[in-house]
Amino acid sequence: MELAEFRRELLETVRARADSNHDFNRAGFVDEVGERLSDAEEFVDFVACRFEGLSGRKRLKIDGYAFDDADNSLSLLVADFTNDDDMPTFNATDALKAFGMLRAFVEQAIQGKLTDGSIEESQPAHGLASDLMGWHEKVTRYRFYFASDGQLKTKAKDWPEESIGGTPTEFHIWDVVRFHTAYVSATGRDNLVVEFGEQGLPCLAAAQSEGDYQAYLCMIPGAILAGIYDRYGSRLLEGNVRAFLSTRGKVNSKIQQTIRNQPEMFFAFNNGIAATAEDVVLKHTQLGVYIVSATNLQIVNGGQTTASLAMAGRCSAGNKDGADLSKVMVQMKLSVLPTDKASVLIPEIARYANSQNKVSDADFFANHPYHIRLEGFSRRLFASPVGGVQHGTHWFYERSRGQYVNEQARLTPALKRQFELQNPKSQLLTKTDVAKLVNTWWGMPNKVSMGAQKNFIFFADSIAKSWTEDEKQFHEDYFRNLIALAILFRRTESLVKQQEWYQGGYRANIVTYTLAKLHDMIAEQSHDQQMNLREIWNSQSIPSVIIDQITIIAKRVFEMLTDSNRPKDNVTEWAKMQACWDQIKSTNIQLISAVIATLQDISIINDDAKQAKKIQNTDNGIATQVAVFNVPGSQWGFMRAWAEEKRLLTQKQSDLLQLASQMPLKLPTEKQCAQIWQIHETLIDEGYVK
Repeated sequence: MELAEFRRELLETVRARADSNHDFNRAGFVDEVGERLSDAEEFVDFVACRFEGLSGRKRLKIDGYAFDDADNSLSLLVADFTNDDDMPTFNATDALKAFGMLRAFVEQAIQGKLTDGSIEESQPAHGLASDLMGWHEKVTRYRFYFASDGQLKTKAKDWPEESIGGTPTEFHIWDVVRFHTAYVSATGRDNLVVEFGEQGLPCLAAAQSEGDYQAYLCMIPGAILAGIYDRYGSRLLEGNVRAFLSTRGKVNSKIQQTIRNQPEMFFAFNNGIAATAEDVVLKHTQLGVYIVSATNLQIVNGGQTTASLAMAGRCSAGNKDGADLSKVMVQMKLSVLPTDKASVLIPEIARYANSQNKVSDADFFANHPYHIRLEGFSRRLFASPVGGVQHGTHWFYERSRGQYVNEQARLTPALKRQFELQNPKSQLLTKTDVAKLVNTWWGMPNKVSMGAQKNFIFFADSIAKSWTEDEKQFHEDYFRNLIALAILFRRTESLVKQQEWYQGGYRANIVTYTLAKLHDMIAEQSHDQQMNLREIWNSQSIPSVIIDQITIIAKRVFEMLTDSNRPKDNVTEWAKMQACWDQIKSTNIQLISAVIATLQDISIINDDAKQAKKIQNTDNGIATQVAVFNVPGSQWGFMRAWAEEKRLLTQKQSDLLQLASQMPLKLPTEKQCAQIWQIHETLIDEGYVK
């Protein structure tokens, strides 16, 4: 996609987003770039926080922030949205002005000049200013971002470091060109090039696989590794490792003891790190080969080691009792992967590299069969026509980032229009959307309020366990109910925006708490009845009486979230606490009597679920047969020979693979296919490579 076309689509997306949210276009732009920078792994759980004003003679401006508790960095965004159809341009002076207003907001907040009554307490900016005062001592780095729908006239996109109150501060400009570059890249990210000093890292070539894979064994000084982590933070960590580090804590006492007391033994005591890159620059000398730099370096194992070294290094820079990293050496296994295969192979390498650590399967959830099944339902099941349209539509489930756009990439204009009619962008669902819907309905609005990535971890863990217990519960009706929840969620978002009491902040928190409270109220006040989600799916709309009920709950939720007696000044942080949910959950709000008339008996819902599970069981059997038949007989023979050599098969299993190897002359039964496929999965786990 060319730059001009990309920008047109960006503007259309922003305008449509703002229109559906009954918001200004600029607010839609902030939400959109917040998501895109999160997808590019620049942000972790972005929170919109729009404010513009004065403090004394200083102009202040901020549009959002993201605190990364894996490396204690704080990213802050200021945006400029022209909404011009023609490509606008801006220069370094414009960016400097924006950064100056953002910096002024941070400095004034740290000094306590924004929590003295100058900003209304109910405003999100007041809560952020309060948190900035508390966060400043632990923030390791401020990252300022200027985002624009225009094009920067100069080539510079990152500016030299400065500092705020002694904390390193860096500046990043994301113009439409940079967003486009990230969009067209295979990873969806801006390239990260990590340099290893003037000399580079001594290395040994360890493996190569026909151009698809190269591996090097390296020695990296602890000071260099700590410095790299200080500079780039959690962006160096593979996504699942980052999640593991942020939820389990990043300081390992044993590592710290070794650094302080026996730094020369660190190499012997520590397992080192495993990393991947998409390219490396090598330097060949008489003393051997050195790695000078690595593109898109990702640490897939050893995140805790890296973070602990960085913390020790920071202490040594500003604390006389800090550790000396000069004697610390770390071993590194570096796998170099082609860009087009990196997104698939990196999670797999991370999975195996962490097989001995307490990183659960939920952390590697992106390719779980749960997602694959939802993807299949979303392509097959049509929702009823609405709004005068004469055809059904899909709710498109994006199992991996960029699927929606990629599936249109090679279509003719006519087929692309047809695709968009059948798969409207307003009906696009992502993995984090589903996590938000399910955890809201399960009564965990405080988890949802923690942000998309943290909430997804909780969701993934629960789904992984439920799938293991009985995967047939995730059937077609489950998917239809998910879509009903999406309709409820998006209608509530729109509804909140239209209320007189709404002041422009905390909408995400209000929505999740409102719907969680609605579900809890139905469970408490109705007798053996539940929300009729199937009817919402059938009509693709919500009964007016439910809308009335949501309106009542949302107002009460807003009042409680912003109550002046709340224990946390920042409403966003208060909403993350279990105590907040406990308080709202215990508040008495009565169901409108007409709402009860719309509910459905649990017995009917359970009967429908049983029938849906039977259908799913049949579908599973058919899918397994197709999977077995799609593998050539010769391949089953190779698998049998490999497994026999390693003595991994019982006689019965060997006979079944022998039968499969005779396809298509002999075809196994449905029951035999199920057994054959189970053997297939087991042998793959044992290391068989197709």
